[in-house]
Order: sequence, then structure tokens, then C-alpha cells
Amino acid sequence: MLRQLSARTRARMAWTARSLSTSSSTDIHKLRNIGILAHIDAGKTTTTERMLYYSGAINRMGEVHDGDTTMDFMPQERERGITIGSAAISFDWKDHRVNLIDTPGHVDFTIEVERAVRVLDGAVAVFDGVAGVEAQTETVWEQADRYKVPRIAFVNKMDREGASYERTLGMIEQRFGVVTLPIQIPMGENSDFHGVVDIITMEMVQWLDEDGQQVRRLPLVAKSANTSMQELYTKAAAARASLVEKASDFDDVLGDLFLMEEDVDVATLKAALRRITVRRPDSAPRAVITLCGSALKNKGVQPLLDAIVDYLPSPADPSSSPFEATHVDKHNNEIKTLQKDASASSPLALLAFKVKHDRQRGPIVFFRVYSGTLNAKAQLLNTTRNAKERITRLMQVAADDADEVELITAGNIGAAVGLKNTYTGDTLIASNDQTRILLPGVEIPAPVFTCSIESDTLSRQKELDEALMHLQREDPSFVVTQDEETGQTLMSGMGELHMEILQDRLKTEYKLNPSVGKMRVAYRESVSIAVDHEFRYDTVLGTDRQFAKIAFTLSPIDPESSKDGTNRVKWVKHESKDASLFQKLPHGFVQAIEDGFHSGFGRGPVAGHRLAYLEITVDASACEFDNDSSAQAFRTCASLALKEALELAQPVQLEPVMELAVRTPDRCVGDILSDLNSQRRAHIQEASDRLSAEAYVGLCSSMRVGRSRIDAHVPLANMVGYATALRSKTQGEADFSMQFLKYSPVM
Repeated sequence: MLRQLSARTRARMAWTARSLSTSSSTDIHKLRNIGILAHIDAGKTTTTERMLYYSGAINRMGEVHDGDTTMDFMPQERERGITIGSAAISFDWKDHRVNLIDTPGHVDFTIEVERAVRVLDGAVAVFDGVAGVEAQTETVWEQADRYKVPRIAFVNKMDREGASYERTLGMIEQRFGVVTLPIQIPMGENSDFHGVVDIITMEMVQWLDEDGQQVRRLPLVAKSANTSMQELYTKAAAARASLVEKASDFDDVLGDLFLMEEDVDVATLKAALRRITVRRPDSAPRAVITLCGSALKNKGVQPLLDAIVDYLPSPADPSSSPFEATHVDKHNNEIKTLQKDASASSPLALLAFKVKHDRQRGPIVFFRVYSGTLNAKAQLLNTTRNAKERITRLMQVAADDADEVELITAGNIGAAVGLKNTYTGDTLIASNDQTRILLPGVEIPAPVFTCSIESDTLSRQKELDEALMHLQREDPSFVVTQDEETGQTLMSGMGELHMEILQDRLKTEYKLNPSVGKMRVAYRESVSIAVDHEFRYDTVLGTDRQFAKIAFTLSPIDPESSKDGTNRVKWVKHESKDASLFQKLPHGFVQAIEDGFHSGFGRGPVAGHRLAYLEITVDASACEFDNDSSAQAFRTCASLALKEALELAQPVQLEPVMELAVRTPDRCVGDILSDLNSQRRAHIQEASDRLSAEAYVGLCSSMRVGRSRIDAHVPLANMVGYATALRSKTQGEADFSMQFLKYSPVM
């Protein structure tokens, strides 16, 4: 929950006052909207905490294990030591304004990463120097690819036993198909790690005090009486030459200098690396700048901040702007794609990427201003929902704190109170703007776990309904539905931990103690074959005759083509041989037929699960009506016709199949494979270390000898409780990640 002034905020009042005065006037070229992306426990929140400390945003570093970090402020986050919700904060670094979003690393909270990545201009991918590329790392990397977000890589935990910079870089190159451009090399590894070498400037960078605030840079010299220093210079010089050679393949200016064998100075090399990073990621081939350090030991964070400023794009760079928007003409329904400029003087356009419910203020909407200037008390138009909105309070956020501001300019991230009809992914413009545009929204994953929930007392049912409504608005991957047959309230989410966190929030934030049913998998039902069906509804209700006749084709949609399982109703018109039989079906009857079909989608004939992956093609010219027809008659006719057609089309039950990735020590591979095959109905796709020969040699030299990866497709029904089973079989040394793949017939 946002607070206006917490203890931490009061402690940094001077910094807050300075930041508020500069945020609105910051040159857009000196803005950086970045996110921290990584697998769980790679060190995202610890790295973020150090960034805030060294920038002066906080005066004391918190620790994840102590539960006192700035960005993990929810009780559930501090209790479990993990990030659950994405949190935004702003700080200054070297005359630049950095808007940072810390994201979760657990797959159950992938929606938080999805909507954060949607509004970022750049990202820092954090890697565990021991584990390298982990299961969820690939998921967040793919999310950044999908939104074309440039990124740099930070190899963390270089102080831990088993850490290897070279091995991690090899894994990054192999898994993601990129070329790594290391601009640093570590000075020592594992317990001997004591600094880094900046190979661009050819300097040693060391941290002299325990808090890491005193940074010493010493130039490397070509000739030194100290043998170890001479070896370090030789290694750094070779690394710099390799960096220039690899980078020259991606930049024409650097390529010309390399071919002419000319020296490349610091400014030229930095400019080339920035052009390489800022270039749109869909321009293949790609390269990624890499750095290293140990956030927990307070080493390597200041150079990472320098790299964010030096290499990641601003909102005005080509990878961020001009941004794409869809123009919708309300008069002739024309839709076309526009290129919009990101500047404070352009027409206002902002995208809501997160909604959080505050019990005192109501819904707080987090947004990114893509163009124009947003003023407090502004009147807006939500073009996604065609609803007018009015801001009552405009705020700059700092994790769970908020400070009121008068305006927020293009490129910045902020929050607003008073937007009653705005949801994740909505576009807002000035209410008097005649050019209605829509910005690309956020891809929302479909929930796969379902359980029933009911209030402990009848008197508190309304409170429970309101709480579920607030949670559903905050988290689009959490869906609440009503079972029409039983009247039960059902809630669906992304996984066991996701549902557990939501139940805990109901108890702690809303003081409710509802009864929650056993976790169930979200099965679906569909059909196996296409059928043509005609149905005549002719009956007498009381003294009134009801008549309707429809003809349609019911056919299955390939589950491989769509992950959301949406059903489609289409219309065609075939001229009858007898022209006198052809009548134009009134619009009210058309709508009633569609309503009848949609009402029938709620329950299938096999086990009563929701219908999915169906396409109904209605032949409008074969539908009949007379003076006794009504909308209700056609609605009933469509519902009964669908029920009858489903029985003829060989109905089938579908179950969600997950893409599973398990990382485990080699000694446990046999047990895990046996369990997956015999108990989980899994289809093993691959079981190997998936490393290059060079990386494998590095791997075997570390303490993590013989770690393998198992990829499989497995029904979700067999994965309930898998986390506990895996820990038991591997003494807690293995981890896994899974994400929804497709719906498939139950075998």
C-alpha cells in the first residue's frame, strides 16, 4: 500500500525535494527507463538497493534476508525473501534521471514482468555467476525480446564459490544466440574476487570500504616490475582487442577503424557500443554488453550505473521513439498505424501498465507518458474503453512512497489517483484531442489453476466480493468467475504460489478469512470434428408461440494456433435457390443468436468444463423467422442447438500442458526422469547440460560439477505439489520453471 510519508521518506526529504524539482525539467535525452530482469534469487533486489544507496536515494542499504529492502515492501515479500510485485522508483545518477522498475523472478508472477517490460526503454539482465543462465532467465529474456527492449548483462555473485564469468558468458551466447561484449573482466573469482578491470579505459576498479562507496581507479601500465600487474595488463589488453574486433562486426564506424588497424580511443569505443546497444533488437545479429560484480559485497554497482547512463537508450532514441500507435477514426472506423514522436510538446498519450488498490485513496494507476505533458487535475479520455477520466492527484512514486507533483513530462513514469475506469494496458489521451490513438497493450497470460472460494460468514460476502474485484483489477492474470451450475465463486491464477499469496493478502490486507477449496486445474472442453447442424425451435409457452430456426457449422480450432482458447462466432450468407425464402435477419435476432451461443460456452457436455477452441459459422440466409419470432426465441434456439451439435461433434476434454525446465545435479537426473515419466505423464524433450564444449570445461572446474537441464512437456494436473517432491529427491539442490504451452486432449 502506498504511503504519503514513511520513515524512509522522511529520512531522505532533501533528496526528494531535489528530485521533484528536477524530474519535470529533465532533458528527455537524459532519461533512462530501465528494468531489472532475472531468475529468482539472482540478486535483482540487492542490486537495486545498492543503486539507490550509491545514488543518494536512500541513506541505508537494506538486505533481502533481513526483510528491510526499499523495493520489497509487501509483507509477503519480506516474509518470503522474494519479489512479488514490480515496484518503480526514480533517482539521479551523473546528471541523468533513472526511472527503475524492479521485477519478480518467479514464473507465477510473470504478468508483473510482462507489464513492466512493456513500458521500458532498456533493461539490465542479472545473472547468477554460479548458476549462469537459469530457467526463468530464458522466460524474461524472451519477454524483453517480444517488446524489443535493448539490454545489458550484469554477472552477479562473482564472490561465491563456483562463480565463473567466462562460463556464464558462454551460456548467454549459446542460449540466446547473441554475441557478448564484455567491457569488464574480474580481478579474481570466488573468494578472491576483489575488483574489476575496465577494459575500455584500461583501469583497475577497486572498492576500498565495506559499504563500497570509496571507489579507486588506477590505470594499468604496459610495463611493470610487479609480475601479477604485468599479467593483468596483458590479459586486459587482449580482452580489449577482442572487444574491438567483435564489436566491429556490428558497427560500421568501428569496423572501418578496425580494418585500417587504427587505435580506438575511449570516446569512439563508447559511442560505438552505445549505437550497438540502442539499435532495435529485431535488427539481427545482436550483441550484448556485459559487466560483472558482487552486489551483496558492494562491488561493481557504480560501473553498472555508469553503463546504464552510457549505453542504454533514452525515450528519444530510435529503439524507443518514434513509438507505434493505432489511429482509430470514429466516423469511418478507419484503423491505421502511426509513428508518434516522444516529446513534451506533442499531443498527450500515456499507457497504464499497472493498477494498485489503496484502501484510503482507491485505485492508483501507474503509467508511462509516451508524449506530451500530463498535468495534475487533467481531464483525459480512455480510448481503449471510450470512457472519460479525471485525475485528482498526480504522483511520483518511490516503491511504497508517493509524492505529489504538478506535472509529468514525456518519457517519465508516474501514478495517478482518480482514474476509475482504467485498467492494465489502457491508453489515455487528452479529452479534447480529436485524434484518437491506441498504444499496443500488454499480453496477459491465461490462468491455469482454479479453486473455489466462499466467505466465512454470509454478512461478509459483500466485503469478499469487493476484495476479489480489487485484486482482479490489480492483477489481470488473476480471474474471478461464477460457476453458473453450482453458484460457486471460482478464482484462477498462474500457480500454487500465486494463489497462496492472494489468499494471504485477503487475510492481511482485507482482514477476511474465506474458505478456499482444493486447488484444481483449469480443464477445457472442445470438439474433435466439424459438423453442420440445423435446429428448429417451435414451441408454445403459455398462450404465446415461440419460433426460430438457425443453421450453422461447428468446427474445432487448433489449440496450437491460440493460447487463450477464445471461441469465435462468424456469419456467412448463402443465397437460397428459392429467392422468395431469403429474408434479412434483423440485427436484434443476430445479437440474440450470438448471446445464446456465448451462454452455452460456459459448460461442456463431457465434465461441465468451459468450452474452448470452437468456431461457429452461422449461415444467415438459412435462418428463418416469422411473426411469432423474438430475440428470446433465437437466444434459446442457439443455446439448445449448440448443446445438440456438441454431442454430434465428438466432444473431448482438454488439459493445460506446461513447458517444464528442471536444472539438477547429474546424480539426480535418473530419479527426476523416472518420476517425470512414471508419475507426471511427461514427454521428455531434452536431457543434457546444453553447454558448449568450452563452457562445459569451465563448468566441470567449478563446484557445480555435472549440472544438467531437463526439458519436458507435462500436464499441469500432475505438477501440483511438484516443488516439494523435487526438493525431496535432490536435497534442495534442483530448481524448476514452467510456463503454459498449450491445451491438449486428455489421454
